[in-house]
Order: sequence, then structure tokens, then C-alpha cells
Amino acid sequence: MTLTAERPGVAGYAEKGLRHDIQGLRAIAVLAVMLFHMNKEWLPGGFVGVDVFLVISGFLITSIILDRKESRKFDLLGFYWGRLKRILPACYVMLSAISTLAAYLFISKDFEFYTDSLESSLYFTSNQYFSGFGDYFSPSAHELPLLHTWSLAVEMQFYLILPFLLAWLPLRWVKVMIPTLIVILTAYVECVLRVKGQQQEMYFSLLARAPEFLIGSMVAALRLGEVWSSRFSSFMGWAGFILLASSLFFIKESYGFPGVIALIPCVGTALLIASKNNLLSRFLSLTILVWIGGLSYSLYLWHWPVLSIMRYYVGHYSLELPWLMAFVLMTFATAWLSFRWIETPFRKVRTLAAGGKKAAMLSLGVFPLVFLSGHVNSHVVDPVPTELTRYASQSEICHGKIIGNCVRGGGGDKPPALLLGDSHGAQLNHFFDVVGAANKFNVRIITGSSCVPIVGFDVERLPKWAQSACLAQIDAAKAFIDSSDAIILAGMWQYQTQSAAFMAAFDEFLSSANAQGKNVLVMAQIPMFASNLLRVQRFGSLGLPVTVESNNEWQQANAKIAKITDKYPSVSFVDFSSSAFFRARHLEMIFCFIRIITTLMRWARAIMESLLYRFLKSLSFECWW
Repeated sequence: MTLTAERPGVAGYAEKGLRHDIQGLRAIAVLAVMLFHMNKEWLPGGFVGVDVFLVISGFLITSIILDRKESRKFDLLGFYWGRLKRILPACYVMLSAISTLAAYLFISKDFEFYTDSLESSLYFTSNQYFSGFGDYFSPSAHELPLLHTWSLAVEMQFYLILPFLLAWLPLRWVKVMIPTLIVILTAYVECVLRVKGQQQEMYFSLLARAPEFLIGSMVAALRLGEVWSSRFSSFMGWAGFILLASSLFFIKESYGFPGVIALIPCVGTALLIASKNNLLSRFLSLTILVWIGGLSYSLYLWHWPVLSIMRYYVGHYSLELPWLMAFVLMTFATAWLSFRWIETPFRKVRTLAAGGKKAAMLSLGVFPLVFLSGHVNSHVVDPVPTELTRYASQSEICHGKIIGNCVRGGGGDKPPALLLGDSHGAQLNHFFDVVGAANKFNVRIITGSSCVPIVGFDVERLPKWAQSACLAQIDAAKAFIDSSDAIILAGMWQYQTQSAAFMAAFDEFLSSANAQGKNVLVMAQIPMFASNLLRVQRFGSLGLPVTVESNNEWQQANAKIAKITDKYPSVSFVDFSSSAFFRARHLEMIFCFIRIITTLMRWARAIMESLLYRFLKSLSFECWW
């Protein structure tokens, strides 16, 4: 059995030893992933295309190693050299290009998250980075250009382990070891990781994904399909097709992936690989599929960054048809360029010396772009003043943690009122400093990310990173609720009212406060915009077309909150959303103010640079004289 792990060029399909049907299977996998990423509703299980790739990788590298080992031609260093030249050049070119684009487009906070993911991607550890990823201010998952590199990291890590086992263990042990590891690791995923509720860690885990590689390895080690009759091979091929097609159309992310359920598409892929010379293999060997399969690595590399940056600019997950058409064209264009000018030349390199020259030339173009992108990001657009970027410094307020006594305001004899809320409550810290100073009163503000710290708040619906902080704030608030005569509640009601459990806890809190005769002030949610205004400001400064879209969900949410507050005499609902401050005309004034501030800052910097230049020039002249 002679196979090659290299993807063929357009003119190389007839090369001896190439499995054209596997190339077609790669095409199906990458097209499924692309379709799923374009819109999850179109192909709910399209994400299993990644698992198809992992099975194919396991099959090919195991086939190569065992064949060369059998002929006593296996070279471990040569194997790793082949993998490095196959994966690294195209990947690093993509990273440099996306870093340059991100440096121009991303606001500073988003670019900080990007550089963290970039560092992990450079070292192929991004699966570990994304397994613990999560922050209130982080971009949405569909706006992370390097999220897809987790699978490349898993693949590279797997390559570090399996070749040693295959190279030194006798074949009879390998045939027992691989199925045993599949069972043990799948049991570990189901009985340990899933029981602990570590779904995100499980999704990106090498140990959780290893069974998928090993299923492909098992096909190669056991020589499945080698002695199958034509009829039986056809039957198994159709069985594999049904398993894989069912997975693509019916498995959903919510089912909990990977684990036992991942065996369905993986076994289906294995059966398609094992069955040869039948109708399905001839279909998978169609020229168009083989051509797309040849581009599959570059298509996978480029499709997600292109799509995520489009979504970052547009501000929506759902893209309209012109954007989707542009995405398809740009993805295939960049993939072909990558295949033609990066993948193919490096694949043809045979010696370390020749490879070193190409790598040095590539490094001169790639790494400066990566390392200079941070400088570009902070200088291409003048920074927005800090007070216009966030409501308060995390180190100064009791948001997610207790700092000092959490009291804001301007003194007075009365005990402080108590404000509880999420980030919409946290944004009132400086407000109450000003208002409290003017009216001689204090407010104790205790808030949490996405969390209104009241008893009964359904913490489990929060992201994992926010849950412990929310519980701590609920406990901290308990000590002040009974002793506070006046309580203020502020929140992002359009998020909180989606939870029936929260609405019940909110109602119970108001009922209890009303029974105790406490004065409760519930503040309506302020108007929200669908657009990220800091991004809009940056895009506008770059001369890109921008639009500001309003979000009307807050109006319905305010109505739900107001309906509950009307039930209790001691509870008041205060709504400032009709204020002129929130009108579109006023929003234009805000942007005008930001532009004035940034322009003045630009002028000031230019003047200072000019004065500094003159001073240095005069100084050097005096020294010369």
C-alpha cells in the first residue's frame, strides 16, 4: 500500500499512489466547514468536517510511517521535516497577512486579544488558549480571526506523539494499542470531562480529539478494506456515506462534541477511506472535488479569517448576499495564491539547505509584519481618550470583586443607598460621584459582569469565567441589603429578561423589599446600539464607510421590567430613554466631539514633534559649531 500525504497540484492528479477519493473527501470536509461557518442553519453539522480532516490525517501519517518502516526507509527527522514544510509556511504567511489587516481595523482592546491568540498560534498551542478563552470585553467567537487554528495546533501536537509509538512498537502491538486507546480516551471524555462540565476544554482538548486521529490510524494499521470484495466494499462505503451525511445534516453543536457522538462521522469517514473502487470512490474522484481537495489546507487557513474580519467590520454574524459572495471569491483567491506560491514551492523542497534558504526568505517577509503590527495598531489611528472607552477602571470599582467599601458620592449624614446591577449598574460609579457630591449623599455600588447580585440569580447561565465572581458579589451584597433603606437596581434588561428564572428572582426581590418598606428605584435600561461605537469611530477615522444601527430590544425589556415594578407601591421605575441625550442627533454630536478631541490630539502631537525636531537640530548645530 503506497500512499502520500501530500496534496497534489492541479497537474499532478495522475501521479502514482495518490488517492483521488481521499482528495475528494477533503473537499467535502472543507466545503462543509465553510458552509457551516457562513451560516450554522444551512448545514447544522458542518463543523464535523474538521473531524473528517483529523481521521484522514491519522490514516495518512500512519500509512506513511508503517509502509516506510516495513521497507526500512522510515526516517523520523525526515517525517517531521515533511510535516513542518507542509504546514508552517502557508500558516505563517496567513498569520502575517491577517496581523497586518487586524492592526489597521481592530480597536486596541480587541487587538490585545488578537495578539494573545497570535502568540499561541505561532507556537501551535492555540487549542489551549481558546479552551480557557472568555472575557466580558472580548470579541464574540465569530470575530476571532485565529479561532480556527485550534485544529492545526491539535494536529501538530498529535504529530509529536504518534510517530514515536508507530516507529518503535511492533506492528502486532500497534494493532492492539490503537483500538485500546480509542476506547480509553473516549471513556475519559465521557466519564471525566463531560461529567465535570468542561465542555469548552473538552472541545479543544488533544486527548478528546485523539480518538478521531486514531480511527484513521486503525484503518491503516489493520489494512481495512484490503481484502474486501467489491460488493462488500461498496456496502461499507455506502454505510460510511450514510453515517457521514447524517452527521452533517443532523448533529448539532448543542449535542456536546466530541466524545461518543464524534464516533459517528469519524467511523463514516473511516469506512469511506477503507472502501475503494466503487461508485462512491469514483464520485469523490471527480476532477472538481480533487481540485478543491488540493486546495483544502489553504481554504481552511484563509476562509475563517476572511469571514471573521468581514463580520467584525459589519458588526453582525449574519452577512448579506454580497458579503457572502465576496467571502467565497476572496477565500478561493487567497487559497489558490497560497497553494500556488507557498504550499507547492515548499512541498517540492527536498533538502534542508534548500528549505533553509526558502524559509529565510519567507521569514524576512513574514515575521517583521507580525512583530510590527502592534506598533501599527497604536499609531494608525489616534487613540480615543480613555474616559470615552469604558465606564470606569476595573481596579477602582466593586465590579466582580470587592474593593474597599464600594462607596461613591459626596458624603452626608445618611447611610449610603445600595446599588445592585450588572455592567449597566457599574457605569453609574462616576455618575454617583458627581451627583452625590452635589447633593451630599453616598451610594454603595456592588455589580458583576452580566450578573445582577440578588438572591436567586441564575448564575449557571453565565459564561464560566463570570460565575464565581457573580456568586461572590451576591454573597457580598447580602450583608447590606437588610441594612439599606434605599436600594437601586440597574441592569441590561434586554439580556436579563430572557431568563424566566431571573424574572422570578427579580419579582421575589421586589416583593420582599416592598414588604420591608424599603424604597426601591429600578432604572430603565438605557438605549442600546447594534453597532460597536468604538469600532465605528475607528473605521470612520480610516475613511471606511460606517453606519450606526440602533437596537430596539431594550424597549421591550424595559416594558417587562416596568410591568413588574408597577405591582409594588414602594418600587419606582425611572426611565431616561426619551432624553435628548440618546437621540440620533445627539449621537452625531458625540462623534463630532470625539473627532474634535482626536484632531486636537493629532495637532498637539505634530506640534510637539516639530518643536522636538527643531530643538534637536539646534542642539546638534551648536555641537558642530
